[in-house]
Amino acid sequence: MARPTISHVAKRAGVSPSAVSMYLNGRPGLGLETRRRIADAIDELGYVPRASRPRQQATSFIGVLVEKLPKLLTGDIFYADVTSGIQREAEGLGYSIAVSVIDEPTETLPRLVAEGSIEGLLALGGGDITDPLLRLIISSGMPLVTVDNQSDLQPLNSVVVDNYRGAYLATRHLIDMGHRRIAVIQGPRKYKSLTERYHGCLNALIDAGLGVDTELVQRPLSSGVPNKGYREMKALLSRGEPPTAVFAVSDRTALGAIPAIREAGLRVPQDISIVGFDDMPPDVYPAPALTTVTNERLSMGHIAMQRLHSIIKKPHDTPVQVVMPCELVVRESSDRPGNSA
Repeated sequence: MARPTISHVAKRAGVSPSAVSMYLNGRPGLGLETRRRIADAIDELGYVPRASRPRQQATSFIGVLVEKLPKLLTGDIFYADVTSGIQREAEGLGYSIAVSVIDEPTETLPRLVAEGSIEGLLALGGGDITDPLLRLIISSGMPLVTVDNQSDLQPLNSVVVDNYRGAYLATRHLIDMGHRRIAVIQGPRKYKSLTERYHGCLNALIDAGLGVDTELVQRPLSSGVPNKGYREMKALLSRGEPPTAVFAVSDRTALGAIPAIREAGLRVPQDISIVGFDDMPPDVYPAPALTTVTNERLSMGHIAMQRLHSIIKKPHDTPVQVVMPCELVVRESSDRPGNSA
């Protein structure tokens, strides 16, 4: 038999891998009978906790948990930059990185966590990395920091963007230029960051006395690339009088919306201004260069890795949320309504 793991012990004892982790870490919450079964399974299998095994090499591993993306991790600008920041900081601290991908929402411990093969875990992004999964990882005793995600169920260490404020600034920019028919293209609700951006936009409209016209709020109709934003913009334009401006919750959504605007015989920004969020490199995409909200992606990765290293060394530190600032970058895709200059 291959070297036994926590998963093998859990199966033999008839418990979950998280229960085995709790037992090994001396955490409360297990009954005497459960503890006895786990102890018996450990003895029968000859399982040796990772901390007791002689190290074969000096390098320690940390895990990076991500959901399955439409593009490779390195092909998504946001995640590629954050991962690069994590990698650089990890190398400086003496860690190597192991990536774990989940295909769908789950309440099963990731294998890297269940087998105890890592010192700590960075959960990157939201979506399929849900609150119940985060709670399960925390209960296992694994040091955890989330990036671009947070939990509504418990406090945890996280590094997030000030999504609400960024979206508020972007919408305020359109209002200050004189736009009054401002549409918003939402993102999937499973992403907390996109939901925060949506709320930031709505509150900017309300604070300006414009209210929220439900005809100008477009729910997501597509996902992935290259069509993200295209069908949504087509739907907005099918409702009669078009908006004079659009806030899209991501740059990719904004860039998908622009061809739909042009197919309707309209121009950006002369007929419809559009603003995104994430600051994808403007030289990679056709004109007009996109007005957007920028955030410090590399720094997010650095800070997240520093925080993970800190709680590996001091696991009982109080959880901290780091909110990264963002700012509006005005480019060519936004202008005053009706300005054909």
